[in-house]
Amino acid sequence: MTYRILHREALPSTNTEASIAAAEGAPEGTVVSCREQTAGRGQRNSKWMSNAGDNVTASLILRPPIKAKSIFMLSKAFSLAVAETLNGYGIDASIKWPNDIYAGSRKIAGILTEHCFRGDEPNYSVIGLGLNVRQIDFPPMDTVPTSIAAETGVFREPDEVLLSVLECFSPLYGQLCSASFRSVNERYMKKLFRRDGFFLYKRPNGEIFEAEITNVADSGELFLRQANGKTESFLFKEIEFNYEL
Repeated sequence: MTYRILHREALPSTNTEASIAAAEGAPEGTVVSCREQTAGRGQRNSKWMSNAGDNVTASLILRPPIKAKSIFMLSKAFSLAVAETLNGYGIDASIKWPNDIYAGSRKIAGILTEHCFRGDEPNYSVIGLGLNVRQIDFPPMDTVPTSIAAETGVFREPDEVLLSVLECFSPLYGQLCSASFRSVNERYMKKLFRRDGFFLYKRPNGEIFEAEITNVADSGELFLRQANGKTESFLFKEIEFNYEL
């Protein structure tokens, strides 16, 4: 894929800017990137906080030939590209379903994927990436954050890291466009955070139970199996990791 990166000094949200550009006909491969994002967005209406110039804040426009029932494959492929890029920097990165990248037990990146559909296929999709690169000090957060610099001691350029992610994503996206999901799925499952073993999960009603991950569907559902053999599927807001022992 050929990428065209549009650099901006400051934006409220790269996803919002990219969505506007996509609706106006911007070609696939257009990337909106900025040094400072003043109103970055994450899943579950959360905010993405980032020091100006220290991190990757960018959004990629795609026009994928993928049916709505398999649209989560875009998130799988892109999160895999981020994790494998970080692995190349010597970081033990994994994918925390549905949209976060962890270095060990610390959050290093977040991904926000949004779609505009035309019938059963997306007219366009926008994948937003917030990836901590050089930032060392962080404000109080629900999750413990980290960065490439904090993990490795190397202060890389955010633009360099963004290009590495995009280069890693291109062949993965090519597989999706040819309807070849198997390899992406296999690599994605191997990179899942807390993939092996039983861990605690919490339902919206506060109920806590122990289960292991068995699958993540192409449409995004997480499948969990409890010790009694019962398997359930969950959408994004129907379950969360529980860190209390």
